[in-house]
Amino acid sequence: MNASAEGDRVGHLDKLDTTLDTPPPSGSGGSTSNAPVGRAASASERVETNTVADERTLDAWCAEIEAEPTRIRTRFPAAAREIGRTPGTSAEPGAERVEDGVRLRLLAALGGALAGDPDALSIEVHDLYRFGDADERRAVLLGLGQIEDLIGDRALDLVHDALRTNDPRLVAAALGTYASRLDDAAWRQAVLKCLFVGVPLRLVAGLERADDELRRMVADYAAERRAAGREVPADALSFLPAPTQTTRES
Repeated sequence: MNASAEGDRVGHLDKLDTTLDTPPPSGSGGSTSNAPVGRAASASERVETNTVADERTLDAWCAEIEAEPTRIRTRFPAAAREIGRTPGTSAEPGAERVEDGVRLRLLAALGGALAGDPDALSIEVHDLYRFGDADERRAVLLGLGQIEDLIGDRALDLVHDALRTNDPRLVAAALGTYASRLDDAAWRQAVLKCLFVGVPLRLVAGLERADDELRRMVADYAAERRAAGREVPADALSFLPAPTQTTRES
């Protein structure tokens, strides 16, 4: 497949409805991990911060948010700067970072504070995503699974928005457990998007959902790559049946 045709195919994948604009990814990151994204957390769960004082600050912030949910608007963006950040820079999808754990706890506190008002919870979550940088958006996506029962389908548009980007970290974060709410067609396109942008399929929650239609789509993708003389990602090959070997009788 020529470059123009492949570009058209990527464009097709990106046609997911959204009303949000996505900023370019920021440069902060951390060490890689094989842990699945979207892990649930609670407001009282311990996270690895830099010092005991940082942990106490996080506890205090969670208490603030539980008492006044709008406090998350200032605390969430300040998490990496004032509590903890993993040193170094990395764009590796699925990497676990201190600031992610901090923000997940803040989201858990927000969910607890607004458990009886899903619309208000949705508004706060959308604002955190809409006005956040790429790292903050990633943390929102990672946290959707832990507030799923509280927010329902109200944040699905955030998943769709992340899947329209070409930022592997956002795509990976969008495919945590909350992505199970995507309809079959959108979920298949999301898995295919992972192959395009280099997100390891081990980071996709619920990959057992894969069906014959997804396998057909991956087979078409692999055939197009081969026809263009391009390497087929190992993750794509794992979806395809093993080639049969034929022998000729003498």
